[in-house]
Amino acid sequence: MKTRIYTLNLLAALLVSVLLYGCTHTNDLASYNLSASKILFKKYVSYDLSKVYVDINAGYGNDTKSIIGVILGGLASGYTEEQVKEKFRNAINGDSISTNITDGIKEGLLTYYRITPVTSLEEDPKFIMDTQLLKFYVESNSYGIYVKAHTKAILTDRSTARTVWENDETSSIPLYDVYIPSFGSQTIQTSKSVLNAIRLMNMTEDELRFAINAAAEEVGRMQSETLRKDIADR
Repeated sequence: MKTRIYTLNLLAALLVSVLLYGCTHTNDLASYNLSASKILFKKYVSYDLSKVYVDINAGYGNDTKSIIGVILGGLASGYTEEQVKEKFRNAINGDSISTNITDGIKEGLLTYYRITPVTSLEEDPKFIMDTQLLKFYVESNSYGIYVKAHTKAILTDRSTARTVWENDETSSIPLYDVYIPSFGSQTIQTSKSVLNAIRLMNMTEDELRFAINAAAEEVGRMQSETLRKDIADR
């Protein structure tokens, strides 16, 4: 009986530690004045993002149907699972995704603090915003195709090396359809329609890349929205 209680307590402790590990958040904005401050933006991309994970083998949310059935079932042209994965691998660039996420966060700081972004330490920034892209993968269900990104944003006071604000977030963003004309007008046309499997395989790599980068910028805006709420709560 004692052994069983000990085991249950150990499992409970492990569960709590996992939850705490996955939900890092620090808000010490009230102790610092960010208004009009110089901020250097840095980005980090996980080493294995070149091996982008395309999840087409499991259900998404409450969708229990196999994703390989969802994404390939609507394709009448005989595409294989590997062809779908390869199309994403060719269109996804971890560095550009990280840049778009950083831009979304920068937009929030410019809006709420009127900061001055700088590009090097020689410009003597007061704070450093480090954006980390830890995981990025693609999911699909009967409603469309989504990207899921695990990101961490850390704002540090340069003079003390103390964390001013930190947020660890996982976001799921739908991929919206994009059309880039091959001739005539070079205006990129976007749609509010969530991308589906048939349209995906008819898209050019440039179109898919644009859609993915747009989703990445939305991930940054979600980090920025968390920042906005924390500013209001300080």
